Amino acid sequence: MTSTTKKTLLISGTALAPLAFALGICILFVAAVAGGAAEHQGEGGDATAPTGQGVPAKVNGIDAVMLAAYSRAAQQIPTLRPKCTGMRWSVVAGISEVESTHAAGHTIAAGGDITPPIIGPRLDGSGTGGNTTPVYDTDHGRYDGDTQYDRAVGPMQFLPSTWAGIGQDGNNDGIKNPNNAFDAALTTAVYLCGTGTSDLSDDAQLRQAILRYNHSGDYADKVIGYIHQYDTLAPAVTTNNTDVGGSAGAVIAAALKEQGIPYVWGGGDINGPTGGGFDCSGLMVYAFYQGAHITLPRTSQAMRTIGTSVPRDQMQPGDLIVFNNDGNWGHVGLYLGGGQMVNAPRPGKNVETTAVSTGYWTRYDWDVRRVL
Repeated sequence: MTSTTKKTLLISGTALAPLAFALGICILFVAAVAGGAAEHQGEGGDATAPTGQGVPAKVNGIDAVMLAAYSRAAQQIPTLRPKCTGMRWSVVAGISEVESTHAAGHTIAAGGDITPPIIGPRLDGSGTGGNTTPVYDTDHGRYDGDTQYDRAVGPMQFLPSTWAGIGQDGNNDGIKNPNNAFDAALTTAVYLCGTGTSDLSDDAQLRQAILRYNHSGDYADKVIGYIHQYDTLAPAVTTNNTDVGGSAGAVIAAALKEQGIPYVWGGGDINGPTGGGFDCSGLMVYAFYQGAHITLPRTSQAMRTIGTSVPRDQMQPGDLIVFNNDGNWGHVGLYLGGGQMVNAPRPGKNVETTAVSTGYWTRYDWDVRRVL
């Protein structure tokens, strides 16, 4: 790396169909009936992913998917680099700010893929970008499209040779792609931690880690400056969710308070769980009434008719996300910020927070509704 470029409960039996429609159940399949739970097998791994606590709901200049990638990367470090402490989203964000301004000007898909890909200048020693030492091709153009010289790639600007040695699969899709936000963020976190013992909450050790990434004092100063700025931002998801203000904060707080309550088909109303729990739309009905005195329609399908539709990349805490995971827009969750939502997933599970900007839920169509 150079001084400037591094780095469906399906019920068979028509007698239940009218009841299902009336109650507005989230159609989440049960394994014992029509094998439906198999459709949600991919959800389980994502549901246990980091919840993103400590991450702001929104940061000006950072795409929501990028922010989710930074959060996820930091919270995977205790497993991947157990000797490394002090890793946090802001450290990864500081690198990304200096390297690519968080992939500004590029499209970032929900799964993290960045288009067009970010490819740095040719490192031919001509002085472009301050590079005066030729770096000849190491990847046969696989990552950078250049078979003569290397170019730094992705939002974190890794050299192809470095990526080949340490690249990570941050979104668990089986591919290590330097132009994927989740892969690049996790690789950055792993690289900064190294393999020894380190505490990145200590500025001296943090600086040494950054200098390994790019051996430039000016570079390290810039990155640390951004890290300190990001560290001052309030987290979005806390026990009482006091960090998201107004009606959105109150709605989110009401929903988060119900974490651990079982999923119950048809459960939940404006007063709380019914029959011992909530289904996905019942949780939303409860949270919006308790937090903002808004009475939502009872079905996830009908929730698509309220509020205003907004693009994924403009989501804000308190927005509803209706998912077409069953061909009938049969699931709904509440966006928390930082790539996370709270929802009542399906039979056999409890109300929980889960990653929404990566993994299981990204494979379906979304309708994001702004009610607040």
